[in-house]
Amino acid sequence: MKLELITIDFWNTLFDSSNGIKRNAVRQHVFAGEIAKLNVTISQEEFQKAVEASWEFFNNIWMNEQRTPETYETIEYLWNFLKLPHNPDSIRELSKAFAESILDYPPQPNENVETTLKELKKSGYKIGLISDTGFTPGTILRKVIENEGLLGYFDSFSFSDETGVSKPNAKAYTKILNELRIKPELALHIGDIEKTDVKGAKSIGMKAIRFSGDNTAVLNKDNPKVTAADAEIHNWSEFMNVLNKIENN
Repeated sequence: MKLELITIDFWNTLFDSSNGIKRNAVRQHVFAGEIAKLNVTISQEEFQKAVEASWEFFNNIWMNEQRTPETYETIEYLWNFLKLPHNPDSIRELSKAFAESILDYPPQPNENVETTLKELKKSGYKIGLISDTGFTPGTILRKVIENEGLLGYFDSFSFSDETGVSKPNAKAYTKILNELRIKPELALHIGDIEKTDVKGAKSIGMKAIRFSGDNTAVLNKDNPKVTAADAEIHNWSEFMNVLNKIENN
């Protein structure tokens, strides 16, 4: 049975997560400027601990509440973790730096992804993007995709900061399915995280492929060796052949 829709995860599937160190340097520079206004000094080590703590805060909500905190919410947690005087203007400025540093130091599309997108479009598939957003909201991720010349391949988007839910919540997927009027059984999702990407897609009757081809990935380290997905690929060059096998199974 020929499928009609392919949905793709952003982080570590469509794009890698490279340039994170450079993004963090920009964020720390802005942070230093903001706390200087308050006559406060925070060491690089203390800042890094606060960033790590804010990720723990984020991940706890992401996994337990099936939503992703907005950038301001996470940065406010970071600010409070350091016991800094509450300053909404500084928190907003730092939130902006965390969100937009990706435009100066973007991640890169994974190998062979554009070739595959071209083939999918040529073959008549609709393409959607389903992303759980971290520090960077959907509005900025769209610009990253556009800057790489890939935006035109996509027919619909589902970003967790816009839908209010994250994978595996069904709404992350049905937002696109309903918009494009496609039944779950005629759609396939590809992503790198078993407990979000794969679990969510399979739970509503979609096909799924687990992507394991990005060595910059860190959030999928607890993936089980055996996936519940219909297939697993390690490079986008494998996708069309695997898709064909799934459709003809």
